[in-house]
Amino acid sequence: MLSVLLLPEFSELEAALALEWARRLELPAYTVAKGRKGTPALAGSVWTPTYAFPAAPPPKALLIPGARRPERPAKDPTWLAYLEEVWEGLEALFLGFNAHLFLAEAGRLPPRVAAGEEVAERLREMGYRVEARPFLREGRVYATKGGLALLSALSDWVGKAVEL
Repeated sequence: MLSVLLLPEFSELEAALALEWARRLELPAYTVAKGRKGTPALAGSVWTPTYAFPAAPPPKALLIPGARRPERPAKDPTWLAYLEEVWEGLEALFLGFNAHLFLAEAGRLPPRVAAGEEVAERLREMGYRVEARPFLREGRVYATKGGLALLSALSDWVGKAVEL
């Protein structure tokens, strides 16, 4: 089961790519956020998450799309509690174009990551080693450059390429 975590002002593109990828593989997927009210996205749409944190089923994989200020929710105890609750049961966690900052603020980003240029310099300044790859898996964390690189990382996890 794939869960897509909707941070405030998240990337609709990355969320939609992941949900469509899961649909084509017939893998159950849902969206989750702090509450069930509409969550604004970067391009101006508003999504209503399938679940709020307390009611969400435990995912095998969690995808965090990039967002306007992804590190801010990681300072909120409710977001951190959700991450803590699902962490041990995760087989994989996928990071969108700048979602690395959420995981770094939460203290769970591995020391080596792949990242796009828009976030790579910030990560280097924070002491992370950024590699020039579309994605990099360290333990359960798939750090990506975001966008279509998420599809490659998701496909790596299941061992099957899915064309959209």
